[in-house]
Amino acid sequence: MITIDFETRSESDLMKVGAAAYSEHPSTDIICVSWGIDDLPIRSWWIGDFETPEDVKPYDTTEVWDAIDDGHLIEAHNIGFERSIWKNVMTPRYHWPECPPVEQWRDTMAVAAYYAMPQQLEKLMAAMGFEGKDPQGYRLITRYSKLHLKTARRDIPEDDFMLFVKYCERDVLLEQTASDMLGDLPDHEIPNFILDMRMMERGLKLDIKGITVATQIVDKRFEELSEVYRGICGVKPTQVAKSLEWINAHGGQLDNLQANALEEEIERDDTLKQSNDTSQTLPDNTRRVIELRMQLNKASTRKLDAMARQTCEDGRAKYQTRYHGTQTGRNAGSGFQPLNLKRSYEDIPPDRLVKDIMFKDPAYLDMIYGDAMEAVSSASRHWIMAEDGYRIMAGDFVSVEAVVLACLAGEQWKVEAFRAGEKIYERMADKIYGYPAGTVTKATHPAQRFDGKIGELAFGYQGALGAWRKFDRTDRHTDERVIEICRAWRAEHPETTKLWRSLNYAAISAVRDDKETSYREIGFAPVDDWLAMILPNGKRIWYYQPLLSKRMPRWHDPATEEDCANGTCKCEMEHVLSYMSMKNGQWTRIYTYGGKLAENATQATSREILMPAARRLEGHGYTPILTVYDEVVCEVPEHLGSLKEFEEIMIADPEYWYAGWPLSVDAWEGHRYKK
Repeated sequence: MITIDFETRSESDLMKVGAAAYSEHPSTDIICVSWGIDDLPIRSWWIGDFETPEDVKPYDTTEVWDAIDDGHLIEAHNIGFERSIWKNVMTPRYHWPECPPVEQWRDTMAVAAYYAMPQQLEKLMAAMGFEGKDPQGYRLITRYSKLHLKTARRDIPEDDFMLFVKYCERDVLLEQTASDMLGDLPDHEIPNFILDMRMMERGLKLDIKGITVATQIVDKRFEELSEVYRGICGVKPTQVAKSLEWINAHGGQLDNLQANALEEEIERDDTLKQSNDTSQTLPDNTRRVIELRMQLNKASTRKLDAMARQTCEDGRAKYQTRYHGTQTGRNAGSGFQPLNLKRSYEDIPPDRLVKDIMFKDPAYLDMIYGDAMEAVSSASRHWIMAEDGYRIMAGDFVSVEAVVLACLAGEQWKVEAFRAGEKIYERMADKIYGYPAGTVTKATHPAQRFDGKIGELAFGYQGALGAWRKFDRTDRHTDERVIEICRAWRAEHPETTKLWRSLNYAAISAVRDDKETSYREIGFAPVDDWLAMILPNGKRIWYYQPLLSKRMPRWHDPATEEDCANGTCKCEMEHVLSYMSMKNGQWTRIYTYGGKLAENATQATSREILMPAARRLEGHGYTPILTVYDEVVCEVPEHLGSLKEFEEIMIADPEYWYAGWPLSVDAWEGHRYKK
């Protein structure tokens, strides 16, 4: 194994533009590179124009090329950066050989992600009980690498340069240590990792001209709205505290100016007006200021700016996702976050919306779409497009989480309903509203269907009232009614509720008794410092440093708490399972329960169905460029294939463990991405 690490410097901001665009910037250059081959001493190389002591010289890189030619794997922490620098700096400028193919690379960051460990190298080492990175590193990088900062220096004195080399060599040592501790990805997972890397390096073709026009429209509208806003309340929109103070001084009841709070305030005002209670309604000017803030919140160019900054010379934005970005294996967004772009208009073709935006007239967009900002925001996905001579083809597994959950739980009536083509969201909506079966459709009863979807999503993983409210803030149903709906759903899903209880018990038993346990096709096994959840195909979900503790059951009556404190309570404390995980950038202990374990199993299993489908598509010439939850997005030559073939490939050749599951695929094609 060759472990390698580059230290660079640039006028470009790596955190803003991403590794690919950073490596293409003319100012980006190498400071030094360090490597370790198997158990040999770590070596370093640097360019010759840095002053170093007479007896300190860079090592010859021949041994690296020889090791690569001998078939050695190459390892780094975040290979996207190392590969970008190799391809765009080392080869063209310093005549290094062509960057070896991605199949020859391994990534300690990817392995950390697979085992649900911190992905930042310093935090990873700390989590495993090792001393982290050289504390000198931050000073050195800030002073000499980040040339876009005013504090950065272009000259590196001899002493600091050698410290830089030592810092780079220590990073190699840490990566070797992480590799020794965690090992490689399992054999069955390596093809998924390689496909992910190929997708990231292909990147997403972006419509830069359209993005530029959209940015201009948003900027123009922001200025217009800001003038109106300031004219009413005398405060700039950017003055958040003063804005909040003014609104509340003029009839508002807000704790903050976040989108949800603003929407709820308008809803409160509408409710009061409908009830003819005008005593607490908002004055017209106050309501107008709140509405303007809601519009201004949409007038952000942050994502558009990120798209433009991160686009490479070939017009594509690369490394916009993170491999195994969630514990369940699904990718997470990176860069401009393509997984979280606003959904498109369902009834307006992408090309038509883009054409209207290209008129560059906010007033025209207001007239056609009601709100220029909403129109521009709804076009966010459309800036991802196909190259000339290609088209976008995408397909997702229909209601895959609901199908997988039903199959894992053994909820046979629901499995058969899916097999018969029954639309489960519509069925749920019919039950909620007491309609005859088949009444609700997406076209005729969209609001009711949405409630059906909320019910399936909220209740499937042991959620109740709180879960419902996270999805629905319309207050169409009282708390009491939501609780009734939840109880009815659970009564109709006995095997699913049994799955929650059984998974929780199996996980707790595995930790408590230090032995493998299982329920149906899902197992739990203690492995060193981890608890592994074993899926039907053998894939493992990892929980680091599992711990059992006791607490009062959730159903415990608060009225008996005094008895419990006095030791006279008959209640038994229940075991709860927790583990270490990253939350909001911090290494934190997370508590879990049966429904959450069922969710983990369902989403991870769905991913185990998706990734082989993506690999099959690639093998048939449908080139994947992105996976979005349960969807594969491909860029395909105009002459190749068909939607029918695309769908057939996605559901073809099921593995034994999900053969017979009622899976289906809904695919579409077009020049621009949509959803």
